[in-house]
Amino acid sequence: MKMSNSMETRLTARRRSRRSGAFLVASAVATTMAVAACSSGSGSPSSGSSGSSGSPASQAGSGSGSAAAGVDLSYVNAQLTKYGKLPTFTAPGPSFDAKKLMAGKTIYSIGVNNSDQFVQVLQNGMKEVAKQVGVNFQVFSNSGSPAQWVRGMQTAVNQKASVIDLLAGIDPSQLHPQIAQAKAAGIPVVVSDAYDVAQKPDPSVAATADVPYAQAGRLMADWTVADTKGKADVLVIGSSDVVSSNFMVKAIQNEFSTRCSTCKVKTIDVTVANWASQTQSQVQAALNADPGINYILPVYDSQSQFIVPAITAAGKTGKVFIATYDGTPFVLKMMQDGNTVRMDVGENLDWVSKAVMDQDMRVAAGLKPVKDTKTPLYIFTKKNVDTAGTPPKNSTGYGTAYLAGYKKLWGLS
Repeated sequence: MKMSNSMETRLTARRRSRRSGAFLVASAVATTMAVAACSSGSGSPSSGSSGSSGSPASQAGSGSGSAAAGVDLSYVNAQLTKYGKLPTFTAPGPSFDAKKLMAGKTIYSIGVNNSDQFVQVLQNGMKEVAKQVGVNFQVFSNSGSPAQWVRGMQTAVNQKASVIDLLAGIDPSQLHPQIAQAKAAGIPVVVSDAYDVAQKPDPSVAATADVPYAQAGRLMADWTVADTKGKADVLVIGSSDVVSSNFMVKAIQNEFSTRCSTCKVKTIDVTVANWASQTQSQVQAALNADPGINYILPVYDSQSQFIVPAITAAGKTGKVFIATYDGTPFVLKMMQDGNTVRMDVGENLDWVSKAVMDQDMRVAAGLKPVKDTKTPLYIFTKKNVDTAGTPPKNSTGYGTAYLAGYKKLWGLS
């Protein structure tokens, strides 16, 4: 499904339409996959070909040549090794009897846009938790309009919800009057999957369920430093209309500054609404202006569908590569089929849905909210990308430790 620019603009609080490939019509998907396949030639920015076996750290920078001065390869490789292992479950807070505490309560979910597959996946996961626990779970379906979010808030208040969850990027500052109304009715509001764990949230909300965006950005930088042996000439692409984008860009810049003082870093900004119309031209212009660029780091991986054609048009296939974040299935498929997307930091959406419900239930029950939901990151490379499925699927390849972990946390095992 291709969203109109007006709908894309309404998603400025979050970028989640990229997960479903919502910017792609069927023919565009085919074109992107074809371009990715054409990019499968060997080559690495540090030497020749990249290895396809071993941990992420052993794959990065597998060519010959020594590291440049001022490069902390020991640190970046340690980070790649750490996040290249299957995630383990860490309880975000004290355990509680979910069935007992949730009896008779209602969790009301308002997603940023229900035509977005990412929102659908999260809310479906939340529904499954609700069934296990026996809590009433309601969804206010909408197409991404702030006016609809307002109606959703009003409906939740009228139905006497126990907690309202604003999911996947709704900016609470747009709903201050409605949040105040909910608070007056004794209904707390939680914002989920919008902020980084270190970002200061809007003070109007009772709690948040955050994502480690900055850490994802640091891992993108770490991979690039390792793969180029500290000889990176990088183009970072942010989307400033998204709550977490600037935070991620700063984390990437700081990581390069700290771990690779010799690396060159440039940044451009392409808002989500302009991805389809401006990404390719801006990337081509950057590649022409600096022929030494060897890595492109889009903070959200779905933008890769517009970057790969730019690399091809500039004659840089096999010379310029992509490291990115999100683990979107169609981007992982590009990794499987080609050699341009070299690394993608993924997150398990089923795990995220459970983390969101954990926070919602704690707030609804009057328990102390957790400060960190402990949702992990996991690095996909050519070596392990097939564990995500062939073709890749959401929530696949991350292991299953969290399933038993949450059951124990909620007193269900």
